[in-house]
Amino acid sequence: MEKVNCAVVGLGWMGRIRVAALGNSGAARLVAACDLDPEAAASLPEGVRFSTDATEIVTSGDVDAVFVSTPDGLHKEPVIAALRAGKYVFCEKPVATTLADADEMVNADPGGRLVVGHSLRADSRYLAVHRQASTGVLGPAVHTITRRNWPVSEGRRQQRQTTLALYLAVHDFDMLQWIVGSPIVEVSGVASRTPVPGLDDGANSIVATLRFANGCVGAHETSWAVPDQAGLDQGDHAFSYVGVKGSAYLTERDHGVVVYGSGSQFPDALNGEVFGVQTGMYVNEVERFLATVREGLPPLVTGEEARGALAAALALEESIWTGRPTAVAGVHA
Repeated sequence: MEKVNCAVVGLGWMGRIRVAALGNSGAARLVAACDLDPEAAASLPEGVRFSTDATEIVTSGDVDAVFVSTPDGLHKEPVIAALRAGKYVFCEKPVATTLADADEMVNADPGGRLVVGHSLRADSRYLAVHRQASTGVLGPAVHTITRRNWPVSEGRRQQRQTTLALYLAVHDFDMLQWIVGSPIVEVSGVASRTPVPGLDDGANSIVATLRFANGCVGAHETSWAVPDQAGLDQGDHAFSYVGVKGSAYLTERDHGVVVYGSGSQFPDALNGEVFGVQTGMYVNEVERFLATVREGLPPLVTGEEARGALAAALALEESIWTGRPTAVAGVHA
């Protein structure tokens, strides 16, 4: 089967990851890319067409599929333009920063061509838990616990561009609804008030409780205030599922490899290289998206599902500022 002609809009950190994954894929051909910064063209492989005009790129006749890797609040316009031009679209998470934008994007996709990059669904460990939960091995979920913490240096980089809930918590909210098999209907959160050097005042560490439509409850912890000297460059993440018939536990603190020594760091086993070839969950989700385009497979994460994760993250933010439990918009128990 012929390769899928792809374009990437936005050549920041995630955009460059998509460019690298497409370059290593036997199923794709990167034909065009876009960024507002003309100097970003220097990061592209030779022969890839570059433009600062996103509409020109996403509506081009030689493009089959588009990766939208712009800042979170700028997803809507290129996504909708590409969908209206008949393209398949892979949009980074969160799908948007407002429910109004998310709804416009979902409504522009009657044919299931929009896929959203909630990457935990392409992580083999979470896939294994999902398989056990969905086949009934674990039984209905009684409660879950999730943790997603990043070093303070990451918080300093991200705090002016996004929020903790939209940057980190939304990952787990999508994953939980997928594995538990039920939407989150209510969120109650509190944020630490301890000042952290280099971080603005605000929600830099959050603890939340979750209520699902099927009766399951969850506890969620997230932060971008972990001290850099802790050495947790790839973060400290965990997930547990307690069901009626069994339980599952997943810890991401070391990715299964620990190296001790002066200045040592453990490798990123999920997003690294093996024999010079990029591997990991980002590659997995790119390949699954390409298969969706070529074979008509259902989206790994639909716009509607991504909208649900966004709604839960926004409910968490509202709960922190109001001090009250907050119902998730558009979801009913």
